[in-house]
Amino acid sequence: MNETMSFPNPYWLLKQTEDTETAFVVVLIPTSTDEAVVKLAQQLLDENNIEIDSSNLMPDKQVAEMFISATTQAAWEIFQKLLILVSNVDADVFVLPVAGRKKRLLICDMDSTIVKTETLDDIAEHIGIGTQVSDITARAMRGELDFRKALDERISLLEGVSEKLFEEVAQGVQINLGAEELINFAHKHGLRTVLVSGGFEPIVKVVAAKLGFDHYVCNKAEITNGKLTGKVLEPIVDADTKLNVLKEEAKQLKITLEQACTVGDGANDLPMLQAAGIGVGYKGKPLVCAGTPYQINTSSLASIILMMGITV
Repeated sequence: MNETMSFPNPYWLLKQTEDTETAFVVVLIPTSTDEAVVKLAQQLLDENNIEIDSSNLMPDKQVAEMFISATTQAAWEIFQKLLILVSNVDADVFVLPVAGRKKRLLICDMDSTIVKTETLDDIAEHIGIGTQVSDITARAMRGELDFRKALDERISLLEGVSEKLFEEVAQGVQINLGAEELINFAHKHGLRTVLVSGGFEPIVKVVAAKLGFDHYVCNKAEITNGKLTGKVLEPIVDADTKLNVLKEEAKQLKITLEQACTVGDGANDLPMLQAAGIGVGYKGKPLVCAGTPYQINTSSLASIILMMGITV
């Protein structure tokens, strides 16, 4: 297998003239206890003359850790080849330096990441315009529409809707598998957690409180006499806002961006995914799938725990 995939370079990639051998970990997460995927990965490493220094198979967690020593250039090449390998089987894979594996800051998108659906679409569905709104949402998340214009267009369609509908949707929101475990473990191991969303506060604050996020940032709909006016209050939470939240949170913690992990699925998440040390695409839209090598496509959000080496 000689193909590689094309992604922006990770922060840990050094120029060939400066490259040195570094300790890396390959985290392989199959969706079953079948060891065939692990054997294929081991074979791929062997074919590329990369020795496994040690390995840690955890059948109970359906994960394999393989520790290797390689130059950053070699590690980056093998990471891309492993991504091609797992694209044909039910598994996710991460390759990252052992040093600094655990992060200090975790920032998560909400809609279609922490929760299963796009909550603005859910509201629209309640009043019979779900298809109309979800089409706009899908195009915006694929990067085909300007996020601000798409947001304005969608919220304008909700003019006159009672604010109580937000509360109804908030109570019925479904949390994605692994999200609760991820936030609980993050707190246990000292990570600051932030929920940043282009969604609206009556729902975001409920999700943030339910899971125990330290902080949340989101949009606010203009409401008069208990009803939506069809407008969004400034400032708007968009891609730039999400990136700025990452930078500001890192500054407050006095850490580098390399010590942060971000996770999201849509085009408006991509800037913060690419700026963080590890930006994880969760069942991402095409731009996200092409924009970061760190992908969760078959496993749950709890895989981020395993990626950071947090197992207890």
